[in-house]
Amino acid sequence: MEIKNKLTTPPSAIHDIMYFYNIVEGINRKGGRVQIDEKIFNYLAQMINNYNESKATKYGFSFRPRGVNTETVKKAVSELVDLELIRRESGYLTLTNLGNEIAALIKSKESEQLKIIFARLMLDKYDIFEYLLKRIHEISHGQEFPIPFITAPVFERFAANSEEIVEKYFEAIRKSYPSFPGNLPALLESVREAKIELLEKKTEKTNKLQALVERFVVSAAFGPNIESRRAFDFIRSRTTFLEFTNYAIISLDGLPVDITYLTSDFEATFKQSVKKVDYSRGTLYVNHPAFEEVGEQFRELLTKFYISKKDEFGYVRIAEARDVICRQLRVSDVLFDTYLRSLYKKEPHLLSFTYLGAGEKITEKSLPLVMKEPMREFFTLLKINVKA
Repeated sequence: MEIKNKLTTPPSAIHDIMYFYNIVEGINRKGGRVQIDEKIFNYLAQMINNYNESKATKYGFSFRPRGVNTETVKKAVSELVDLELIRRESGYLTLTNLGNEIAALIKSKESEQLKIIFARLMLDKYDIFEYLLKRIHEISHGQEFPIPFITAPVFERFAANSEEIVEKYFEAIRKSYPSFPGNLPALLESVREAKIELLEKKTEKTNKLQALVERFVVSAAFGPNIESRRAFDFIRSRTTFLEFTNYAIISLDGLPVDITYLTSDFEATFKQSVKKVDYSRGTLYVNHPAFEEVGEQFRELLTKFYISKKDEFGYVRIAEARDVICRQLRVSDVLFDTYLRSLYKKEPHLLSFTYLGAGEKITEKSLPLVMKEPMREFFTLLKINVKA
């Protein structure tokens, strides 16, 4: 694949595109034009912090979100200027025509249309996103990109032998992904030079080996355009929000691996409905089948997962089912939740839901299922009421 020497990248490393929504909405609330001063940046930071707090409360996060400061807001504003949603002129920030259009869509809660607009903007303005998608397709033959996820149990399994851990990971990964990039001897040499065994705490050893391996893997796959896990994560966060990619932790030969897979394609390869994103260099097709198209398959996959994973009380974790089934269908987490609600509406006696309680760890990637009818509730466990 032909790539440019230097790809355009967003000026801010903000993961959550909703931050941009909040800034546009905040300026719109002030009449679409605000004076540039610390007062407005504090106001916009508070809007983002309120959004984070509201989201944490809505889903019952196991952690409190970190507060956003005005420096983050300023970086986000710079990107919105770059995207031509805001103009900076004569000491003021003013919404452009497109900025006003987005503000109206936010007000009317047109989430799908907003995603398409931001998808087009990201692909048009920053070719790092197109590069990530095409590179994953290229090195995985349209499958997925794995990064070793080294945990304390993995360290214990191999008696803290860093070189053996790396060798076992590469053996397991290359068995499933023959085109996986990276020079294993060079990585092993880096591990030896790091002298991880001299660190006192097991956590320090695990974290250092993980950081070394993931930096090596990301650089081998995407360098020189993406050379750190931090850069990879922020780009992936945006493509996942826009439903271009998805990701999950899976097991390869008993070793946990963080895989990123494509839920979109630059060719019309998907058999069901798609969302088309037309941009200046082409068209991206986002896999977006309706429940009517995949409902039976979804039901079968859910039942199969349930039978294999149900606990002694007959329940499975919704987040685990979501990870497995989204990967099989190559769809977003949002679509999984839509399908599950649709299945429940179609066959209300088939499914039962409950919430594990305070002991449940809820993160951005393990959100509970939110039901709005007959009353607002959220659930982390489900049961299928059929004899297996």
